[in-house]
Amino acid sequence: MTRMTVGADVIAAMGVSLGEIARDLEATRNGEEDRWALGCGETSAAFDHLLSGWRLNRLRLAAQLQLLGEKAQTAGTAYLETENLTQRMVGGETR
Repeated sequence: MTRMTVGADVIAAMGVSLGEIARDLEATRNGEEDRWALGCGETSAAFDHLLSGWRLNRLRLAAQLQLLGEKAQTAGTAYLETENLTQRMVGGETR
């Protein structure tokens, strides 16, 4: 049987990583610079529609990743505090 152990430091590090991904997504360019390649007319309008959807969903995803990252960092801290309290209660060493 496979056993997996996840510690507080891993959870907190995941939170930091998710925040970094969110910031990268926020900083990603929208693609307006590429509009020239499609010319004008219907293609350009379709591209504008695509870009607006990309921008909206990219920023929504970034916001959710940022929130999830913050919650993971909070959970990592709470996990560590609980682990330390439990160790003290049973007379063991704490981190």
